[in-house]
Amino acid sequence: MTGCNPSDLDPVSKGSVMLIDHGEQPHMIHFHELVHEQAAYSKEHLYNLHKQWFGPRGIFARVGEEIAQLGRQASVLDSVRELESSQRSQEAELVVDFALAQSNRRDAVLNPFTGRRREALCCVVFDETAGYTLVERYAAYEAIRQSDASFFIKLIATTRGVVERRIVFRGLLEHYDRLLPIEKSIYPDGYRAAQQAHLDREEQLYGPLALNEDVVTLLETISPVDLLERVQRPTDPVL
Repeated sequence: MTGCNPSDLDPVSKGSVMLIDHGEQPHMIHFHELVHEQAAYSKEHLYNLHKQWFGPRGIFARVGEEIAQLGRQASVLDSVRELESSQRSQEAELVVDFALAQSNRRDAVLNPFTGRRREALCCVVFDETAGYTLVERYAAYEAIRQSDASFFIKLIATTRGVVERRIVFRGLLEHYDRLLPIEKSIYPDGYRAAQQAHLDREEQLYGPLALNEDVVTLLETISPVDLLERVQRPTDPVL
């Protein structure tokens, strides 16, 4: 995406690009390649690209607007109609159904990208050479947004009724460290150092936060209340 020309929004592969997750390792290799590629650009350049694609008047916002206005006649779906592989057409059509549902043009359907690892989704959204249509990249970005929102809701829930915030600051650090450079570009300078300082202060008050998994993984398998109970000492103040 770092070298993307806005006039070339929708590169399409004529071969097969599966929506299913084929395992962590290939996606992580691809993800780290994207990290390396984007790290070569300045923060200002990445910030402008982020605004161009994901801002309130960005490309993805216009995708949603055009589909809402024109439905299947939207020009952003042209490349779906041009797919030559029947398998790719079927996969892309599932995404089109989701995009139409997002615009209240049909009953709600599950986003085909829901449940995939964040790193795998980033490889769909941020690599314009990966062979996905624009609407597929739009849907993958929506899946990232939904996943992030769910995580932050659960993270905030670990603060209810208690004073300590170790889980919150650990979770914020973990989430930030999983972002691509283009995603980090919208954060203020010193963001990570500030969250680390908050965590250090909390651990001085309440002790080191010892977890057998990262916060992201734990909140996918247990409730915020259960996670809090795991880390909370009997002497911690409860409101």
